[in-house]
Amino acid sequence: MPDLRLSPDVAWALATGGPWPDPAVLCGDEQFMAEALREALKGVGLASPNPPVGCVLVKEGRILGRGVHTRAGDPHGEIMALRDAEARGEDPSGATAYVTLEPCCHQGRTGPCTMALIQAGVARVVVGVRDPNPRVDGGGLAILRAQGLSVQEEVLGEACARFHAPFFKLIRTGLPWVTLKLALGSDGSLGPAGQSTQVTPPEVQQLAHALRRASEAIVVGRHTIEVDDPQLTDRWPAPTAPHRSFARVVLDQGGQVSPRARVWQPVAGQPAFRAVVGDPAPLRGVEDLRLPPDERGCSLRHLLHELAARGVGRVLVEGGGTLAAGFLAQNLVDEFHRFQSDAPAGGHSLSLRLPSAWKFSSSARWETGRWEIWR
Repeated sequence: MPDLRLSPDVAWALATGGPWPDPAVLCGDEQFMAEALREALKGVGLASPNPPVGCVLVKEGRILGRGVHTRAGDPHGEIMALRDAEARGEDPSGATAYVTLEPCCHQGRTGPCTMALIQAGVARVVVGVRDPNPRVDGGGLAILRAQGLSVQEEVLGEACARFHAPFFKLIRTGLPWVTLKLALGSDGSLGPAGQSTQVTPPEVQQLAHALRRASEAIVVGRHTIEVDDPQLTDRWPAPTAPHRSFARVVLDQGGQVSPRARVWQPVAGQPAFRAVVGDPAPLRGVEDLRLPPDERGCSLRHLLHELAARGVGRVLVEGGGTLAAGFLAQNLVDEFHRFQSDAPAGGHSLSLRLPSAWKFSSSARWETGRWEIWR
């Protein structure tokens, strides 16, 4: 992927688990499922703890309506696509619904999508991947088939499963999806100890900010705050994906970070949390997440459970070597983004042991270095 300018669309695709199938080079069911995935991308970072399901309605090769689920409690992607078709004056009877995830069949804060599709007269439903939620798990497909609808499964199944992997993990383990991001020099270091070092070049910064926008919480360690004093805000101006809310989380076991640190400054839609062990003095406007101590200092797994309890489904770890090593040692990382500069950073080489089950996923090359993604 040699795009030196890294378009916003490419950055967003990489930040959300892509690259994703291109509808322009596909045909038939795969083409329209790729369109449904494009809709689903609009909901990343917005719908947790629900999945951002995308849907398109198609009749005679023409898209009648599009929809995506963007907030828990709001209509799901199938309902939004039906409403979009109605707003366009289109009749969905006899149409095919392409849905990235199996339609739900239970009554929650919204009604079952299976019933909405049946009542709308949809004739065929094409599904990317089954929903492992025990309240669904094949039940939605069974209802559709029992009502005489034609059902096709596993169209672009690998891509849809990869896209919905954060939701699958949350359902199966109760833990959010964790992405680790590091920028290293050619010497394998993060930079001289105690000094703020900019390793990621400006042309790659938008991918770093796209990762933030795709996340619902950003976690850093005390050392990062003390050295860089970041605000941990979203400064990506791309129109590809509107601004999202995310939590800013500082792992500060002893409550040692200065109350004047910029990360504690109020930012609309970006609450600040402090992960602590014990009972340090409170900070105004900052919620403490109390972690139990363990042999490594504190339980990062407990931190993830605390975030999941607050509706967080995707976590970005941006801290330094110690925090990265801690998440890896506790087997809590699902995806690793690494920028390797062609220039040395001037510090001690960082030794990280990646899980043996991980596979190299994709990369992008710039004049100044290389971005690699492992999953």
